[in-house]
Amino acid sequence: MATFSTPEQPPGHADLTEQPLGWLVRWLNTELDEVLDSLVDGELAEVPELAIAREDPRAAIRLAVRVHLVSLVNCVGQSPRGGQIAMPPLIDRHARALARQDMPPLTALLRAFEIVHAGLWRRLAAALRDGPYQLAPEHRAEVLELASAHLFAYFQTATKATATAYASERALIERRSMSRRAEVIAALLAGSIPVTEAESTLGYEFNTSHVGYIAWVDALSELDRLDSVTTRLFERLRPRQHLAVPNGERSLFGWISSGDAWHTALREETLPDGIHLALGAPQQGVDGFRASHLEALEARRVSVAVGLTAINKPVLFDDIAVASLASRDLVAANAFVHRQLGRLASSDESAHRLLRTLAVYLEELASPTKTARRLHVHPNTVIKRVERIEEILGRPVDPGSLALRVAVELAPFSGDPP
Repeated sequence: MATFSTPEQPPGHADLTEQPLGWLVRWLNTELDEVLDSLVDGELAEVPELAIAREDPRAAIRLAVRVHLVSLVNCVGQSPRGGQIAMPPLIDRHARALARQDMPPLTALLRAFEIVHAGLWRRLAAALRDGPYQLAPEHRAEVLELASAHLFAYFQTATKATATAYASERALIERRSMSRRAEVIAALLAGSIPVTEAESTLGYEFNTSHVGYIAWVDALSELDRLDSVTTRLFERLRPRQHLAVPNGERSLFGWISSGDAWHTALREETLPDGIHLALGAPQQGVDGFRASHLEALEARRVSVAVGLTAINKPVLFDDIAVASLASRDLVAANAFVHRQLGRLASSDESAHRLLRTLAVYLEELASPTKTARRLHVHPNTVIKRVERIEEILGRPVDPGSLALRVAVELAPFSGDPP
């Protein structure tokens, strides 16, 4: 029968076997196998997920429980009344080994601690009451009090230490996995990795339609919300696939495979302050994976340049395609804008207000009422501003003029007159 050795007592103290907690050591030495069987039965009954994906779950759980019974005895020399028990390195190593297997999940593991603690205390109390351990009745209360305090202190500390080590190891594994995923995606975008290898590593199929996106935050303090916002947003679309990796400190690169209704749903979404999203158009295959990503980058560039990030809406490449294409040649675009808009393209506040009014007026097909509603002003204010705009332009505002619409879209990219 396996036994535990009594831990060494600090110099100047009596032998622990002669102390009340020494009874705990002797009891576990005597009934170890029976206690282990009882605790394992309790764990399997109360936390069945502990047995998932294990070839021999009972043996694995028995080993884990034994690790803690050994540690419990090794900590007997520490006073539970001090509130803290120093965990031996074995506990940290054991928790990290479980985390590397990702089995059991942390929630099940913490529940198992509760089951073992309760089961061990019940058996301890029963042994004190009924066991043949030649313990005088007047000493039983003292032993039960001290042993109960020791069990509580141990399992409280062990639970916290295990949770910390497990979570730390899982975070390390996740960082390594994410780093590898980022490397594979960078290689895929550069065309330097076979598609089959990328699919295997990423768990993402490329022979389908992809929508690339860039999500970013204004401040690092918002970074914790970025993942949750994008995950919740794209879950509403129910994409067949979703792939995302961090890019730098404040942004994510991502892709989804979704149906035709994704753009309509996204246009109806409102983003939290400080969080932004730019998306490419749907593209097919691995080449489309790259192309939609480049469009998402361009959508972000344009949205930042023209101030679309202030409206808290996702920006779709198709909605800014004209501005994107026309702004590639900034010298020509600048000359075109000033030729079409004249003083409306200047940087003073009054011109900016008139240009904003003109942009909304064109979008609303020359309706003063709808324009006023969007700008939160009176329709008469819109009419007066349009009159002033026509005075500056030297011609009537024609909502059907493509040149005027393009010039208004390109105005944020323009500088001083050439």
